Amino acid sequence: MVEDKKTLAALLRQAAARSIPEDEFWVRFNALSGCLQEDMTAIILETATHYWGNFHSRSIVFGLPLAADKEQVRQGENELSLIADGLESGLKVEEIEKRLKEI
Repeated sequence: MVEDKKTLAALLRQAAARSIPEDEFWVRFNALSGCLQEDMTAIILETATHYWGNFHSRSIVFGLPLAADKEQVRQGENELSLIADGLESGLKVEEIEKRLKEI
């Protein structure tokens, strides 16, 4: 279980660095998410969904892809990194949630 959390933390860092394709991230996340408490899984799921969603924005008028908002992407990177740190250091879910609100 501890090893799975370390692997998941590394996966979150790969996502934050955009060194893993989104589809591969989700496959690996789904395989590892069973090692977590349900509330931690929900936090990661929400954060990762929002983060990856930054790269799917499209113009309402023309339907063309839009550039990701740099500040939103940076915030997502910081959030994923914070969660990864929390997983590795054994922070409680409540503490991770509190720190995420401070970003």
